[in-house]
Amino acid sequence: MVVVANQVGANYLSKLTPVDQDITKEQSEECHLLHSAWNDLTKVWTLPVIHALSLKQPARFNELKRRIQNISATSLAERLNELDQRKVIERKVYPETPPRVEYALTKKGVELSVILGTLAEWVMKWDKPSNNTTRANDEKVRAAVRSK
Repeated sequence: MVVVANQVGANYLSKLTPVDQDITKEQSEECHLLHSAWNDLTKVWTLPVIHALSLKQPARFNELKRRIQNISATSLAERLNELDQRKVIERKVYPETPPRVEYALTKKGVELSVILGTLAEWVMKWDKPSNNTTRANDEKVRAAVRSK
């Protein structure tokens, strides 16, 4: 992906307007593809749905709804549909009465789940408060309470 500092902006990234740079059509298409995938994957509830499926699959709709705290049935249905269209998950319907539907990660989805696992490790490394930070904050609170 090729991005020059003075070209980063909503118009450039979203519309891929022509710019004064030697950028090939292939590079431009690659940027568009990448941005489209990022936008789809970072929609609200998309990553939690992938994570919930990676914990135990296959899973049925209500089981996923229970695993993902506070997600609405509408949002879950939308995300499952979008992920199915992107071939990240597969939807399997069993011809029973009543019909049973199960969702599972595809090979593509499993690979994405591994990448997200690496992202989770990065978050835990950099954003999780360390024990020293927690202790220091506790001591500050105790000191503030004592001074009152």
